[in-house]
Amino acid sequence: MIKISGAGVRGLSCGLKLIESGFDVTIFEARQEIGNPVRSPGLITSLDSDFIEKTAAKKNNYGWAFRREWFEKLLAKKFVDLGGIIKLKTIGPEDSVNCTGGKTKAPGWPVSGSQFKLVLWNGGIVIKSDIPSEFELNKIGNDRFCFQRGDGLVECWIRGDLPRPKQGWLEILQGEHPISPLETSADKAVSEGYEIAKNIIHSRREVS
Repeated sequence: MIKISGAGVRGLSCGLKLIESGFDVTIFEARQEIGNPVRSPGLITSLDSDFIEKTAAKKNNYGWAFRREWFEKLLAKKFVDLGGIIKLKTIGPEDSVNCTGGKTKAPGWPVSGSQFKLVLWNGGIVIKSDIPSEFELNKIGNDRFCFQRGDGLVECWIRGDLPRPKQGWLEILQGEHPISPLETSADKAVSEGYEIAKNIIHSRREVS
């Protein structure tokens, strides 16, 4: 049995890779549910065709803008359907694989991670006609980016103070992520989860 701490994209990707390789896997998640809509940008380079409609994804020059929390829930369903176990509101034991990332404690996110150096990004959800002038739709800058999702709403993210739209934000977002805008995408978490799983598989095979 392999135990994993963290049921975000990283932990779920790691768990899926392991369970598809024949391991029994249990993921421990300190939150009360899978998917947190206010911590991470909804951006990914490539997306399974089965997930496009289910995550309200919309294609752009950089990949897909989507509902990241819905993506996490779909990964969790796939993991459980394959026989994996997820224990919510439960902190992973000391011998579990750390897939929590580097986020600090926050409301709804009871434990901190310890793996990566991150910076604070501020974001918001807004209607297309009310995007602040500091952002350009479907463009990535050095310290900001802005994408329209398939549900018609727009996510805007910036390192620094978040400007205010004329009509106000529909929802405020905030999370700790890599300094590079492109590395805030879900791709990074997926690839890190796969890499952790590959290392585990390799080490187990060496032992056997």
